[in-house]
Amino acid sequence: MKIKVYPSVLTGTIDAVPSKSLSHRALIAAGLATGKSQLFKLLEAEDIKATKNALLTLGVKLNKTSITGGNLHVNHDVIDAKESGSTLRFMIPIALLLSQAVTFIGHGKLPERPLGVYEDLFLEAFHYNNPPKTLPLTVKGPLKAGTYKVRGDVSSQFISGLLFALPLCQGNSIIKLTSSLQSKDYVSMTIDVLKRANVTIIENDEEFIIPGNQSYQPFSMTIEGDYSQAAFFLVAGCISQTIAVRNLSSQSKQGDRAIVDILKAMNGTIVYDGDFTYRTSPSQTKGTLIDLKDIPDLGPILMVLAALSEGTTNFKNTERLKLKESDRLEAMITILKQFGVPITLKSDTLSIQGVGSLKGNQSFSGYNDHRIVMALSIAALKADGPIIIEGAEAINKSYPSFFDDYKSLGGTIEINQ
Repeated sequence: MKIKVYPSVLTGTIDAVPSKSLSHRALIAAGLATGKSQLFKLLEAEDIKATKNALLTLGVKLNKTSITGGNLHVNHDVIDAKESGSTLRFMIPIALLLSQAVTFIGHGKLPERPLGVYEDLFLEAFHYNNPPKTLPLTVKGPLKAGTYKVRGDVSSQFISGLLFALPLCQGNSIIKLTSSLQSKDYVSMTIDVLKRANVTIIENDEEFIIPGNQSYQPFSMTIEGDYSQAAFFLVAGCISQTIAVRNLSSQSKQGDRAIVDILKAMNGTIVYDGDFTYRTSPSQTKGTLIDLKDIPDLGPILMVLAALSEGTTNFKNTERLKLKESDRLEAMITILKQFGVPITLKSDTLSIQGVGSLKGNQSFSGYNDHRIVMALSIAALKADGPIIIEGAEAINKSYPSFFDDYKSLGGTIEINQ
């Protein structure tokens, strides 16, 4: 899908879509629980559909808001993770709980996204059908309790995947971190959901102790709003006109809640109105130092804001952006240069010099990446002419209603299928 986005003014109020990260985790915990759980306000997006279908493949029953689990078995021996890294990395250890082989397939860049952590841990259980080491991947359990040494600086999704599965093993397990844990808030989110299902995880310095022989208990949960997605419109409020985003818990454990503090650090006007609502208003934002180690998903939209801020913004730990739906680091460098923004990359630090406006009247690739497409759409607000975004359908991965919300705030878009 190709869209034409015109410079315009966004203002008004929207509801944040439900958290993608919490939707994945709640679904899986409910699927592992013996009995019926109730999940409300699950995100409706392609990534969440992938996790739902994976659970259905392993015998979980889903009916609107109810999820009935606790009887894992292989209904079908192929799990299609679509383009969802979370689905793939969370479900591999769960599939290994079973003694029957299960094959994972995927699309887009997912077949190439690294699984090295699991390869090292489950060498004998892994068989790639398509060397060198790309999906399809066939795994066969059983997963056994034990001590698992895991790097913490690759992706927290591997740790979360183990945390889901190891409590169901016979015997106690330990996950020992061999390097500092990045994106720690995502692991905390997993542990918080596990607590709702009455599963115990003991956190110590650089290790997680997982008692075995546990059983997941049914639970009820309403999914809170997603800070990762809300960030696009919170930034829009700073560069356009006042925007309020509802359904955001000020006590959320989502790592991307950091957007609030980052906007404040950049001199952005953001206030919490109470009643789960944040409001941003036009601001002369200023450059600062931003560490992307724990918040790689905020990278694209923060780079757009940096391009429109006074002075220079330096981003460190940018390597985390390379292993997403696209190489987001390379994509954003290309896009910002195309917009006419001075930008330099030295080692792992990206420096962006702010400009007054962005060059419009040109076409951009969306890189088949939902966050790149959304970042481009917000950047278009400050372009000196309309821009065309190729592959805009990528938003369906996490935020299918993005353009509806964009237009409801006053944005002008022409869509060509």
